[in-house]
Amino acid sequence: MIRAFIATEIPRFDELESLVDRLRKSGARISIPKSEGMHVTLKFLGDLEEGSVTEIIGHVEQSVSGFAPFDVKVAGTGAFPNPRNPRVFWVGLDDGGFLGRIARSIDESLSTMGFAKESRPFSPHITIARVKAPSGVERAIGILKEFEEAGFGTCLVKDIRLKKSTLTPTGSIYEDLGVINLAKGAASDK
Repeated sequence: MIRAFIATEIPRFDELESLVDRLRKSGARISIPKSEGMHVTLKFLGDLEEGSVTEIIGHVEQSVSGFAPFDVKVAGTGAFPNPRNPRVFWVGLDDGGFLGRIARSIDESLSTMGFAKESRPFSPHITIARVKAPSGVERAIGILKEFEEAGFGTCLVKDIRLKKSTLTPTGSIYEDLGVINLAKGAASDK
């Protein structure tokens, strides 16, 4: 069994690295993913048989076949479910709705393999920290609020990845199981 999810990767931005570094030094009891693993999760698959990887990649290829590469603006910050009771700190994305359409297309296609459809609406974001305990969270929320309106940069989304996640005491290790390139010349108004 492997633990897997479908995502697109986001490159490192200096100001975003600065925010994450300040959160790390805030004294809050939070867990921060490694910056080289920044991504937008489009669908969490959980544990699956290794033998299903090829079929899953086929479904993802079919789901994104009409999408061309597109720009995503990385901007703003927040907390889920809310800043008063945070469990996750996030950075927002403005992509014209393309990631949501891709996520819905993948969700629909993989439901035919028995994967449960998402019950919550898709909210494009990058998880930058998970709250482990309430200690020091107020300081971290204060830092997060300083970046509420910040623009971190723009990047080109050109592929979707099936990723393996191995949990370790020092954080998750991600490995690509498949990379599906978005079609050059395809219409991104699917």
